[in-house]
Amino acid sequence: MNNCQRCRRERQFVEDLRVCTIHMHNGDETGLPPRRRAIVRALNSLVTPRQRFCLYLYYGRHMSQRDIAAELGVDDSTVSRNITNGERNLRSVELLFNVEAEQAG
Repeated sequence: MNNCQRCRRERQFVEDLRVCTIHMHNGDETGLPPRRRAIVRALNSLVTPRQRFCLYLYYGRHMSQRDIAAELGVDDSTVSRNITNGERNLRSVELLFNVEAEQAG
């Protein structure tokens, strides 16, 4: 995979998280394509409640890690760790869809 493909996939992942955290927070999967429905389900099953909330604030509400830390009353590094661990758990879903797309294509 070249750098352009990697950048495209990363931008897609970030956009998926932005959309999916909002839908997850609202409890609504209506109108989402299968890839994003799977990410919403993964948000509800593969990440902890704290990771889920940090991902929602970071991607869905565009809050900085510092602002999230202040709102939750925790250290910035705790927020960073929650976001990083949540992203890592969700990448398994993204990788599954990328492999399926490559095999189908």
